[in-house]
Amino acid sequence: MKISRALSLSILSLFLFVTMLFVITGNRSSLYASTDSIGHVSDDDDELDAIEEEMSIDLSDIAYGITDGIDTYSLSKIALNIERVEVFDGMTIEELAIKLNKSLKGVLANKGYLIATRCVKLGVDPYLAVAIMLHETGCNSTCSSLARNYYNVGGMKGSNGNYQRFSSIDQGILTFINNLYGNYYRYGLNTPEKMNHKYAASTAWSGRVRSYMNLIKSR
Repeated sequence: MKISRALSLSILSLFLFVTMLFVITGNRSSLYASTDSIGHVSDDDDELDAIEEEMSIDLSDIAYGITDGIDTYSLSKIALNIERVEVFDGMTIEELAIKLNKSLKGVLANKGYLIATRCVKLGVDPYLAVAIMLHETGCNSTCSSLARNYYNVGGMKGSNGNYQRFSSIDQGILTFINNLYGNYYRYGLNTPEKMNHKYAASTAWSGRVRSYMNLIKSR
């Protein structure tokens, strides 16, 4: 029993050795025979080297070929497959939000994107909207108690003649912009001068709002 086992192990070892030797010596030609994209098998080492060199890809050459003569900005647009979309005054929505934020303080701080998106959607001039907010709230310096406690950013009153109160600053801002569109823009009142007689009793209102508009644009 022990002899038979030893003999079996010897035969198995010899078989494994022969198999490994065959794989090692025949590995290169068999490898290229299975992967030769040209469609034939070659046993010639020089020919195989030529095929390998021909099939190799230099990624840096491809990159230079694609980007030759194209500036970085254009290349990034191609790579990301996007286009620059200007929504107002030559700016994207993100750029507009950043610009508006430069004039927003207190409870209005960092609300530029909210204002920009709503204004653009309704076709309301965001400079005008922010200018009225700054004038009505005093948030160019210190926000009024109406803005801080009622979140009323436009001096808006209800049907009972009392100032409206909102649950959040976002709600107050959106309601204000909606009001500009529904009660002014829809009727062609789209500048401080055209809005003055309806929005405020003081004839100086439009001039002050216009000054804020110029300030916002300059920042």
